[in-house]
Order: sequence, then C-alpha cells, then structure tokens
Amino acid sequence: MIKFEIRFEGDKIKGTVPSSWEELTVKQWAALRPENSDLEIVSILSGIDLEILENTKGDLSPVVEMVYKALADMPSDLKDLPRQAITIMGKRVDFPKNLDFTRYGQKALTKNLLRDAEDMRAIIADVFAIYAQPSIEGKFDSNNLEPIKKAIEAMPIIQVLPWVIFFLKRLRRLKINLLIASDPFLKVLIK
Repeated sequence: MIKFEIRFEGDKIKGTVPSSWEELTVKQWAALRPENSDLEIVSILSGIDLEILENTKGDLSPVVEMVYKALADMPSDLKDLPRQAITIMGKRVDFPKNLDFTRYGQKALTKNLLRDAEDMRAIIADVFAIYAQPSIEGKFDSNNLEPIKKAIEAMPIIQVLPWVIFFLKRLRRLKINLLIASDPFLKVLIK
C-alpha cells in the first residue's frame, strides 16, 4: 500500500491506496467503473469520503497519479489464472462447477440479485457469499451471508479473479435466461 498525506493551509488528508493489483480488494474492484472521475477513484481506493476529497484545497494530483500508475501495472496473465480452492474465514471453499446443481435457496437468492443488478460487479461479493456459505458452515443459511460477504470484499481481487470470471460468465447467461423467461414476446421469438 502507498501512504499519502496532503497538506494545504490547515487542510490535511492522509490515506493509503493500493500500490498494485495484488493489493486491490474485491470491494474496490467491484466499485470501479470506466465513468468514475479521478476523485471517485481515489475515494474508492482510499476509503476517504468523496465529499472530503472534493472540498479540500490541497492538490490531490500526486495521489491521482499514484493510483493510475498502480492500476496501469495490471498483470498480463490474468485470464490464464487457474481456478483453485479459496480459503474464506479459515475454511476451504470449493465452489460448484455448475450453478444449476446447488441448493434452491442459493439459486433463488442469486436470481433476485440479478433482477435488480445493472452491473454484475456490484453483486459479485454477494454471489460469492451465497455459494461459499455452505462450505464454510456446512449448510446454506441466507441469514449468515453478511460476514462472509465482508470477508470476500476484503480479499485481493487477484486471488479470486478466476472465480470472478467464472461467476460473471454464468451470471450473464442466467440473466439472459431470466429476461427471456419474463418477456412473452422474446419467448415466442426464441421458440
């Protein structure tokens, strides 16, 4: 992590930002969008409230430069990383190979998330928690997902990226199927 401190006329902002993709968390990655402004990116990566950054009189351009340099050094072999078991909250998690062969509660919760999601990245930690929870606690219980989600959000994105790609592909396919199933016109066209 890169520490920074900006001072200007009594204004003082201190924080840290990831120095590489290995330090970028799932939560930070999920919040990043192409349309984010420089200050929004610094806010996402440092955890400093956007309003504080917007209202400082200090020059934040050195921090913005640090952030872009760290993100520009993305490893080139991200697509080739193998899917491996992950340890979450001290438990080894083996994710399913097929989302159709899971517990009904997992599928129902995932479908509900998909209906409301505009961007799949926004729900990736939720989906991870839904499918990791039975490995961690022995059975699925939707009331126990929040601590697992928080643990996943704090993990480095590099560590879970192969599973993120797996889930994003499956979720896109599932969302398309949900859209077709809910639209009588599309059902007729597809038959």
